[in-house]
Amino acid sequence: MSGVLIIFLLFLAVFLAIGLLSAFKRQKTSEDYLLASRDVPPSVVGLSAASSTASGFAFTGIVGFGYTMGFGGIWMMIATVIGGFLSVKLVSRPLRTHTQRLKTSCFTGFLTSSIEGKGVRGVRLLIALITLVAVVLYAAAQLTAGSKALNVLFGWHYDAGAIIGAVIVLLYCMAGGIRASIWTDVAQSFVMIGAIFAMLFACLSYVGGWGNLMGALSAIDPTLDNFWPSYAKGGAFAFIGGWFFLGVALVGFPHVMVRFMSLRHGKDANSATNWYFAGYGLFYLSAYMVAVCTRVILPPEVLFDKELALLETAEIVAPFYLVGLVLAGVFASTISTADSLILSGTASISQDIMRRQKDNYLFLKIVTFLVTAVALLIAIFGTKEVFSLVLLAVSIMGAAFAPIVFLRAFNQKIYAGEAYVMIVVALATVVIWRHFGWNTTIYEAMPGILSAFLIYILLRFIRPITCPQRKKTGKKKSVAK
Repeated sequence: MSGVLIIFLLFLAVFLAIGLLSAFKRQKTSEDYLLASRDVPPSVVGLSAASSTASGFAFTGIVGFGYTMGFGGIWMMIATVIGGFLSVKLVSRPLRTHTQRLKTSCFTGFLTSSIEGKGVRGVRLLIALITLVAVVLYAAAQLTAGSKALNVLFGWHYDAGAIIGAVIVLLYCMAGGIRASIWTDVAQSFVMIGAIFAMLFACLSYVGGWGNLMGALSAIDPTLDNFWPSYAKGGAFAFIGGWFFLGVALVGFPHVMVRFMSLRHGKDANSATNWYFAGYGLFYLSAYMVAVCTRVILPPEVLFDKELALLETAEIVAPFYLVGLVLAGVFASTISTADSLILSGTASISQDIMRRQKDNYLFLKIVTFLVTAVALLIAIFGTKEVFSLVLLAVSIMGAAFAPIVFLRAFNQKIYAGEAYVMIVVALATVVIWRHFGWNTTIYEAMPGILSAFLIYILLRFIRPITCPQRKKTGKKKSVAK
């Protein structure tokens, strides 16, 4: 294992060095710390977004899911990529254009810029608090994934990986803010894709090729080699539709969408989106194929935790240097997402909750430290199941924010009261859906997002009836001004 450890530590040193080098380009302003002075090219934004989205969830949670579902579960990835591509394509350019015009450095500023009426400040605070809770949970899941990796390969205590990941993230975020995060994301994306491709080749070679893989899966369970998920609860279309909305939910991810805010020009948004989903789709589909291979290589009775299937498999099918690369890939995926999430939490506190400190550079760093510390504590003392924790955080952000993002991108007005109701109903739907276990049939982001849109439409019809003079009064006020 010494060779694996050396390779792993070498990659960590490279990631840390890249992050620290960003300090030479930093400017001690909040816009530079949170948006890299809006000077990032589209290819870098796209690869950074892909790396931030393709988290430790892909190496652990997705592998556990694919191990159980077989080939039919690949529709989770296909539907997510299609839903995400279409959604981000629609909103990324308006997001970049509007945030520059509004001179806002945070995602919440974009969400609330079209909200009118009394209570806008309260809506902004609510969005910031939801963002903070979701991103901290998500970041904790990433640190947990890193801990699992080191535990299965080296037998280290679960806390070790979380602490190492948190320290690395903290060091380069302190050094260069989001620029450090973006630069390391790009390097990490190449390591992640290289690691998963190498594992796919090694797994297929080990099982004797595609034909042997399909035969072995059929022998284990006839449903595992079926590409159409007809065996899914609720049927194939409910399964695919639910995961399509996981892609739609991506536009509600502050840590991903803020990267589009850092673009040099609004016209670069389409190019950045193409880079994003080329990297994201390539990585996730390959990761799922590896997951299916692990079902043949590792019988169920061998595994204690299905989320560890990838690393258990790597030890069987790969030479030590590839195991080291895979471990580096796992850690790269966790760090690239955790740092983005932590900076989003920093933005929520500094730009929305404690706005008087929004231009205080030292305060930004203190908040970054505190957010990292909280995520680390949750990783150490909370649940160790990455898949469930990530999907919960994703559902919260997607249901609460995605509908408002779409309405804002298409310049639709929202009154503060409507925004409150939309967010509360969406979150309540997600919680109820998960509580009753309906998420095993349809992923909860779908009903959460749709319920928010339904509330908006209903309130649009009700408002002219309950407040018929509102439009006229508004015009008088604008003339008086």
